[in-house]
Amino acid sequence: MVTPEQLASRLKAKTLPSLPLTVVALGEAVQDDRCTVDRILGILSRDPSLSATLLRLANSALYAGDGAAADLRTAVLRLGFDAIANLGTGAAVIRTLRGGVHLDALRLWQHSVAVGQTARGICRLARRHGQAETAFLGGLLHDIGKVALDTCFPEEYQAVLAKVAAGSFSVDAEHELLGMDHAQAGALLAGDWHFPEPIIEVIRDHHAPKSGDFLPNLIHLSDLLVRTRIPVGPADERLSFSLESLPAFREVLAGSLDKDLDVERLTFSIDDELDHALAFVELAFQA
Repeated sequence: MVTPEQLASRLKAKTLPSLPLTVVALGEAVQDDRCTVDRILGILSRDPSLSATLLRLANSALYAGDGAAADLRTAVLRLGFDAIANLGTGAAVIRTLRGGVHLDALRLWQHSVAVGQTARGICRLARRHGQAETAFLGGLLHDIGKVALDTCFPEEYQAVLAKVAAGSFSVDAEHELLGMDHAQAGALLAGDWHFPEPIIEVIRDHHAPKSGDFLPNLIHLSDLLVRTRIPVGPADERLSFSLESLPAFREVLAGSLDKDLDVERLTFSIDDELDHALAFVELAFQA
């Protein structure tokens, strides 16, 4: 069994690398109401590789509708500080964590990016535009605990993955074999990386969101929707539910939608996000 104390100890022993200083500085800058474009560009100038990735992402299918950006200044002005910081954080996290030891990195990050993009879209549909970028980042990071467990306890997590391949849900296999799940592990890692509390809560609670907590319910809903299209394992291939009956659906969308909401169109729109997720991960993996 793995205890939170054991995981925290291995995180402190730097089993996992720290986030690049550029990303930490970006996160701090966008929290400052006095932040300027020049400050953002000054931070990015310290990391040419990340800057190049950001520019490619800004011109990818995710933001193609906003027009091409020939340089980072244009991208920052067009997308805004929060979007640039979240794109940079997402790219850096993917490149830093990759896929652990046994995890399928491509599938993990395609799923995570798709959840983030789906969450951002639903957030806007729910008329919560101010939380859209936080929703994207929360979705992108919600499964980082899987990488933490696979990296810090590779032998133990290999057994978890075998059980998932045999038909168990990952959370059930983790509880049975490790005594803790990836949501708990991810919250510990996010705290170690000094992510803001709303992101830590999303990661910790995305499998069991509390009533009234919008973002954890949003990521839970988005995760379920994406898993019906990108199954994490055989158990997800049998995943079936009525969207309108999900507590998370009611928590996120009740009271914010018109009565003639086309639920089928909403679910099928996720397919477009899967193509975008593929492109995002490919760009983020580039050095």
